[in-house]
Amino acid sequence: MDLSMSEIKAFNATVKCGNYTRAAADLGVSQPAITVQIRKLEARFDSALFERVNNGVRLTATGQALYKITRQYPDLELSIKALAQPGAASQPVVRVATASPLIFMPLFAAFYQHYPDATLNITSGTTNECREMLHEREVDIGLYPAAKEEKGISRLSYHSHCLTAVVPHNHELANLPTVSVQQLADYPLIYSRSNAYTQYLVDKAFTGCDVEPKHHIHMDSRYDTCEAVVYGLGIGFALENDVRPDPRYRMVRVAESDEEVVEHVVWLKSRSAMPGIRNFVDVAIQTRSSALSG
Repeated sequence: MDLSMSEIKAFNATVKCGNYTRAAADLGVSQPAITVQIRKLEARFDSALFERVNNGVRLTATGQALYKITRQYPDLELSIKALAQPGAASQPVVRVATASPLIFMPLFAAFYQHYPDATLNITSGTTNECREMLHEREVDIGLYPAAKEEKGISRLSYHSHCLTAVVPHNHELANLPTVSVQQLADYPLIYSRSNAYTQYLVDKAFTGCDVEPKHHIHMDSRYDTCEAVVYGLGIGFALENDVRPDPRYRMVRVAESDEEVVEHVVWLKSRSAMPGIRNFVDVAIQTRSSALSG
């Protein structure tokens, strides 16, 4: 079977954009041209690759199987371009998803020092969201706690810190070296999104001690959580280096969650040779010693 790059590009663009019209605009071609390429592909497989849904299309089972392969083609093109045009590697475009922007700001700065003409596209999200974006190749690098080894994934330890309770500066718990979940259960608590890694650690600490906490507020942002704490709405939670120190609140370690959480630089092994990814990881290796000691 001799697939053409035009067919593959049309197929990948349709998957990314969700319909033929947007795929055509993305590739700078006409909508009928996209339709022709998709029909060629479907004829080769003797099977539909897309099914129609409201305002667009979605992959069939055959289409999903094909996309697991074709989504690697853009990497192939970029690798060939880097080989043919070595100078282009000095101006990489790197897409990054991070669950902890504050922790990785020094890494971003170091990357720009090494590659001042580079472009960093940075997206913030929960750990699970960052992991999903990495697996779907929506980003090149993930910056989050990769607690378990995964097949096909490379990870580099970059920073470690612990879960803390965020309490007002004048709170009776503010000056303690650690605070227990039994103590925290006596106060109103502010929770994060259920799919956030911080909330996973909070739930684990309380469940492990069979303590039922009182939470009456849920916040999407750790920064909003800190403001809510300042205004007396309750006690929040954050990993200790995920928010900036502020005289209006104190961050007290949670005794039952004393295991260090390691933040990782994460990428797909199959993409290790991609110029932008390789450059970013090289800088991370150079800078991580100070980050780990910090």
